Amino acid sequence: MTAMTQARRKSLLGSGSAQFAGQFLGLLLAILVSHLIARRMGVGPQADAFLLGRRLITAVTEALNQIVVAVFIPLIAAQAAAGAGIWHIIMRSGGGALLAGTALAAIFIAGAPWIVASVAPQFDAQTAALATRVMRILSLALPATVATVALAAYCNVREQFGGAAASRQLPRAAVAAALLLGTGGLAELAAGAYTFGAVLVTGMLLLMALRLSRTAPIQTGIRRSGSVSRRAAAAVVLAGGAMVVLWLETAFAAWTGPGGVAMLEYSQRLGALLGNTLAMALTLVVFADLSRRSAAGETRELDARFNIAVWAGISLMLPVTVGVVVNAPGIIELVLGYGAFEAAEIRAEVVTLTRWMAVAPLGALVVRMLYVRVLADDTLPVVRIALVATIADMVIRAVLFRILVPWLGLTGIPLSLVITPIGPVLIIALWLRRQNVFLDLRPASISRPLMATSLTASLAIAAGAWLGPLLSQWTALDGKSAALSGLLVSGLAGSAVLGVAVTAFRVRLR
Repeated sequence: MTAMTQARRKSLLGSGSAQFAGQFLGLLLAILVSHLIARRMGVGPQADAFLLGRRLITAVTEALNQIVVAVFIPLIAAQAAAGAGIWHIIMRSGGGALLAGTALAAIFIAGAPWIVASVAPQFDAQTAALATRVMRILSLALPATVATVALAAYCNVREQFGGAAASRQLPRAAVAAALLLGTGGLAELAAGAYTFGAVLVTGMLLLMALRLSRTAPIQTGIRRSGSVSRRAAAAVVLAGGAMVVLWLETAFAAWTGPGGVAMLEYSQRLGALLGNTLAMALTLVVFADLSRRSAAGETRELDARFNIAVWAGISLMLPVTVGVVVNAPGIIELVLGYGAFEAAEIRAEVVTLTRWMAVAPLGALVVRMLYVRVLADDTLPVVRIALVATIADMVIRAVLFRILVPWLGLTGIPLSLVITPIGPVLIIALWLRRQNVFLDLRPASISRPLMATSLTASLAIAAGAWLGPLLSQWTALDGKSAALSGLLVSGLAGSAVLGVAVTAFRVRLR
C-alpha cells in the first residue's frame, strides 16, 4: 500500500461516522413513520396487519442485504482493483442480484396468504387479508432493493458511505408522506409508497456508481478475492437465521393478543433503532476495510483492526443505550403519546419494552463484528462456523421465547434478545481459537480515550435525565412540554460533557 493511499484512507471511526451520518436521516424518518402509524392506526388490527406485513418483508430484505454485502463487497473490491469497467461490475453483481430479487418477489407474492397464516394464526380473516395485501405490495420492491444493495456495495468499496446511505432512505420518506397525506386505505397506500421509493433509489445509486467509476482506481496490486461460493453459502446461512428469528419474534408477539405486533414494532423502532443503525454503519465499514486488507494479503492487521472496531462500536453505542433507557418515558410521550397510548397500562408496557430493546444492540454488535471477522478471512471454515453459530442462536432464542413470553408477556421478547448473543459469541470465539486465531479483546491503547469519553458522556446523560423532571416541576411544565424539556436537558448535558471529554482525553477521530 502506498503512502498516498494510506493517507487518503479514512479511519474506521471517520468512515463509520460518514455512514451513520448518511443513515441519520433514515433514523429520523423511521421515528416519524412510527409516530404517524401510532396517530393514524393506533395498536388495533389495522396497525397489526400493516406492521406484520412490513416486518415479514423487512426480514427478507435484511437477509438479502446480509447476503449481497457479504458476497459482493469482496467481489466488487477485487473486480474494481483489477480494472473491470463499471458496466461489467454492474452486470455481474447487480444483474444477478436483480434476478434473485425478482424470483423471491414472485415466491412471496404467491405464498403471502400461507406465510401470514403460519406466523399469525390468531389474526381474524379481515386482518389476515390486509396483512397479505401489504406483504404482496412490499414484495414488489424486492428486485429493486436487492439491486440497490449491490450498487451500494460498489459505492462502499470506493469509500463513498454517507451519500449511498442517505439515498437509501427515500422509501421511508415516501411512507411518511403517504401516512401524512393519505385519507383511506393507509396500509396499502404506505406499502405502495415504499415500493415506489425503492425503485427510485436504485436509479439514484446507479447514477452515483457511474460517477464514481470515472474517478481514479481504488488501488493496485490486490490479489483475487477468495472463494465466493463459500462466502455466499455462509451469508445465506446467516441471513436465513436472521429471517427465521425475526419471524419467531413476530409470531410470539402475535400470540400475546391484539396489539402485540404493533407494540413490539413501536418499542423496537424507538428503543433499538439508533443502536442498530450505529451497529450496521460500523459493521459495514469494518467489513469493507477487512475485506480490502484480506484481499491485499494484510492478514496480520485483521485482528488489530477488529479489536479497535469492537471497542469503538461499544464506546459509540453506550451513550445511545443509556440515553434511550433513562429517557424512555419522554420519548414515548413525544412520539407515541396519542390515542391508545394515553392509557397508563399501555404506556408503562411500551416504556419497559423500549428500555430492554435499547440494551439489545450492544450484544448484537459484538456478534456482528465476529461474523465480519470470520467472513473477511478466506482461511477460516466460514460455512461451518456460521452454521453452528446460527443454529445455536435460533435454538437459544426459541427456548427463551417459549419460557419468558408466557411468563413476562411481550417483555420476554426483548429480554431474550439481550441474553441470546452470549451463545454465538462464545461459540465463534472458541472456534476461532481452535483455528489458531486468538482474539485479544482487551481494549487497545488507541481505544481507551474513546471509552473514557463514552463513559463520561453516559453519566452526564443519565444525570441530565434525572435533573430534567426537577426542572419541569420547578417551571410547572407537564405533558409533552415536560418530556421535551427533559430530553433537551439530558441531551445538552451529554453533548457538553462529550465536547469537554473529547479534548480532555485526547480522542483521535482519525
